[in-house]
Amino acid sequence: MLSTLRTPEPPSQELLLRWFKAQSQLLAEERKEEQAQSKLLLSKTAPKLLERHGLALLGLGVASIRIGVGAKVLVELERPTAHHASPKFPPHTFRTGDLAAILDNGAEPQATTESGVIQGVVYKVNDARIVLAISDGKRPAGVKGQTQDGQNKRDARSGDSSKVSGSDLDLPERIRIVKVANESTYDRMEVTLDKLAKALGVPLAASLTSNADSSAEEAETAASSSSASANATSLMRSLFGLAQPTWHTTDLPLPPFNQNLNDTQLNAIRYALSADHFSLIHGPPGTGKTTAIVELIMQIVASNSGAAEEGVPVRVLVCGASNLAVDNILERLVGVPEHRDVFKKKGVGITRIGHPARVVANLQSSTLDAQCTQSAEAQLVKDISKEIESIMAELKPTAAPAGNKSTKGKPKVRGSDRKKRWEEVRELRKELRRRDRKVTSSVLDRAQVVLATCHTAGGKQLAYRQYDWIIIDEACQALEVACWIPILKAREGAKLVLAGDHLQLPPTVKSTVIAPRKTIRKRKDAGSKDNSSTTTKSSITDVKSNDFSGAARQTEAEVKAEGDDGDEGSGDAEADDAELAEKFASVSLQTNVPTRLRLPRSLETTLFSRALGMYGPGIKSLLSIQYRMNTDIMAFPNTELYEGKLSAHTSCADIRLSDLPNLSLHSSATAADEDEQELLAPVVFYDTSGCEFYETTPAPEETVLLADSKSNPHEVELVVKHLEDLFARGVHASQVTVLAPYSAQVALLHSTIRSHRFIAPFTGTSTSSSGKKNTDTETVINADEIELGTVDSMQGREKDVVVLSLVRSNAEQQVGFLAQKKRLNVAITRAKRQLVVIGDAETIAGAKDLPDRFLPNYMEWLDAHAVVHPVVATL
Repeated sequence: MLSTLRTPEPPSQELLLRWFKAQSQLLAEERKEEQAQSKLLLSKTAPKLLERHGLALLGLGVASIRIGVGAKVLVELERPTAHHASPKFPPHTFRTGDLAAILDNGAEPQATTESGVIQGVVYKVNDARIVLAISDGKRPAGVKGQTQDGQNKRDARSGDSSKVSGSDLDLPERIRIVKVANESTYDRMEVTLDKLAKALGVPLAASLTSNADSSAEEAETAASSSSASANATSLMRSLFGLAQPTWHTTDLPLPPFNQNLNDTQLNAIRYALSADHFSLIHGPPGTGKTTAIVELIMQIVASNSGAAEEGVPVRVLVCGASNLAVDNILERLVGVPEHRDVFKKKGVGITRIGHPARVVANLQSSTLDAQCTQSAEAQLVKDISKEIESIMAELKPTAAPAGNKSTKGKPKVRGSDRKKRWEEVRELRKELRRRDRKVTSSVLDRAQVVLATCHTAGGKQLAYRQYDWIIIDEACQALEVACWIPILKAREGAKLVLAGDHLQLPPTVKSTVIAPRKTIRKRKDAGSKDNSSTTTKSSITDVKSNDFSGAARQTEAEVKAEGDDGDEGSGDAEADDAELAEKFASVSLQTNVPTRLRLPRSLETTLFSRALGMYGPGIKSLLSIQYRMNTDIMAFPNTELYEGKLSAHTSCADIRLSDLPNLSLHSSATAADEDEQELLAPVVFYDTSGCEFYETTPAPEETVLLADSKSNPHEVELVVKHLEDLFARGVHASQVTVLAPYSAQVALLHSTIRSHRFIAPFTGTSTSSSGKKNTDTETVINADEIELGTVDSMQGREKDVVVLSLVRSNAEQQVGFLAQKKRLNVAITRAKRQLVVIGDAETIAGAKDLPDRFLPNYMEWLDAHAVVHPVVATL
C-alpha cells in the first residue's frame, strides 16, 4: 500500500504552530457564535415560539428526582395533567446528550439571563417523559455568579463535577426547558488542542498569550526550542505528515463472523488490520460501513490482534460523531448471539459510556451506569444514594391542586432547616462521588471494548487510560479536534481507523465559513497547453477534463507557490484535494506530487479529508457495493461523485414501490397502466419552472430563529398531493420521509401535514371501542408516522420513499446553500424505492456563482431520466 501513497512535505515547527493557532481561532469563533445564539434563545425569543420550532418544552412538572452514577441528580420531567390535555410532548428536537436550560415556566425571556440558570444534559427521552442529568456546578459559562477563572465549570456531557451550591438545586414547580449550546464541548476541545500541541512540541499556549505582533522568526525559534520536549506518538506524527504511514501484509486472523460480507468490505477490514498507523474506510451511502466496522472489532477482539503485549487483552476504543452512530455499532455487537458467545468465552467486557439514544434493553445493560449498578461493588453506593434521594424528596415542592393553575407548590421543608438539609445533600454527594469513582474504575478495568461519542471519550472516566485501537465512525461528521480527543488515548504503537464519506455532509458549523479559493494557479508545463488553463478547484466536471499527467509533473516549487498566499490553502480546498486525490489514483507518477499540511479555513475540514488530501486515495479502502437504492436512484450520484465505482447489490438493484406487499393499485388500475407506472416510478420530478411558485421568508416574529431560512407553500401543496396519491395506493406513513434543506420549510411541512386528513384503502374489518364492527372501505392515515426533517437530520438513514422539497424559486436565480453538493448528495441517496424531487429547475439550473456544475447537471439528469410531472396540470 505504501507505494501508492503521496509523500507530504514534513511541516516545519512554524507551520505546525500556525495550524494550531488557526484551529484555536476557529473554535473560538464557533463558541462565540453558539453563545450568541443561546443568548438570543434565552432572552429575545418568546417561549411559545421556541416550542413551536422544537427548541423548548413548556409547562413541565417534576415527576421524580433520583441519584445516578457520578452523583448526578436525574430529574424526570413530564406534562402534568392539571395543565395539559395530553401527556405527550409536542414535536421537539431534544436528543440524548443535548444541553438544556431549566427555567421557571412563568419567567419572562429577558429575565432568564439576569440570574444563574440551572442546566442539565438530556439523559433519556421518550414521547411523554424527559430525564435531565444535573451535575455539580450547574451554571453555564458567563452566567452571573461564576468565577472568572472558570473553576465552577463542569463537563455537562460526562457528568464531571467540582463544587455544588445546595440552594441552586431548587427547581420551580412549573418548568420550561430550552435547548442551549453545550460550551463544555469547546472547553474539552481546547484542552485537547493544547495537549496535542504539547505532544508535538508546539508552544500553542505561549503563542496565544504572547504579543500578537511577534515575528514569524521569533515564533519559529520558540517552537524549535520546545521541540526537544515533544513526545508525539508515531500515529500523531503520521497524521501530520511528519512520518509516512506504513503497512504490513496480513489476512483476516479468523474466518469472518458475518458470512454475508462482500469482497470490498473484507478488503477494507484486511486493510485496517494491515496498517501500522492508520487507515481510512470510505463508505458511500448504503455500502455497509457500520457492518464492516463491527466485523473489524470482532476480528480484533477474538484474535487479540494489536495487543500491547503477548497475553495481555487488547483494548479497543470505539467512537462516533453522534450517540446514534455509537448505538448502531453497539447494537450490532451485542445483538448477535454469535458475538455474545465469543465475548462470554473470552471474557470480553463491553461498556458504553454516555447516554444511549435509543432505549433498547440490550443497549441499556451495556452502559456504564447499568454495569456500575449491577456490579459486585454496587452496594458501596446504593445506600448513600437512597439517603440522598430521601432528603431530595423532602425538598421537592408539593404539587399544586389539580386544575388550579394559579396555586404554586410549596416545599415541605423551609428556612434554616431547608438550608441544613441541602448541606447534608452536599456532603453525602461528595462521599457518593468518592465511592462511585472506585466502582466506575473497576467496571472499566474489565472492559476491553469501550464505546462513546468523541466528546464523551474525554471524560474523567477514561482519564489516564490507553487503548490499542481507536476506531471512529462518522469521522467526516466530526470536527478534527473532536477526533483527537479519543486519538490522544492511543498508546505508542496503537492503530487508528477512520470511517466515513467525505462526499456527504461535513460537521455542522454555525460560524461564518471563509470562502475557498476559486482557482488554482496556472501551471507551467511545456508538454500540454491545456495545463495553463485556470480551473475551479471545487468542480469535479472541470477536474475530469484536466491533464493529470501534466499535474503529476508539477514541480515542488510550483506547488509551494500555490499555497504561499499568506494562508497556505483553504480548509475547503483540503476537502477538494481529497476529491482530486481520487483522480490521481490511476496516474503512475502521482506519488511524486508533493503535498503538505495546509491551514484550515473552516472547521468543516475534517481529519478524514485532510489525511486523504495529504496522502491520496492509497490511504483509504472504498466500499463499492451498496445495499439501499435501486439503480435508477443511485445513477446520478454514482456518476457525478463516485466516478461510477458504485454498484447496486442484487437485493436492491431492481426494487420498486410496486414490490411492497402493502401496495394496492388505485381502483381498477393495473400495474401496466401508464399513470400508475409514472406515479410509482423510481425517480419523479415535479418541475415548477414558469409557475412563479416563489419562496417566502420568515415572518418578522420568527426572524430570530429563522433569519436566513426559506419556505415555499406551493411546494408543500405538491408534497401533500403526492402523499395523497401514495397513501391511496396503500403505502404506509412509516415508509415515507419528507425532507427539505431549510428549517422554515420543515416547520411549514409539519404544520400542514400533521393537520391534513390523509385517506388510505381499508381492507378487512375492525372493532370500535364500543365493540361494534366497522366495515368501512377506507381508513385515516396517522400523519404523525410520516417522518419530517431537514436534509442534515437524515444522514446515515433510509426510507422506502423520500420526498424532497428544494424550496428555492426566485426571479434572481439565487439558491443559497442548496449549491452545496454534499447536502444534495445526502438528500438524493436516502430513498430505497422512490425519490420524489420538487423544485424550480429554471432557478436551480440557472443559479449564479455556483461552485461547480453539480446542481445544473442534476437538473439535466432529472429532465432526461426521471418521470417529469407537469405541475400546472397537477394543481
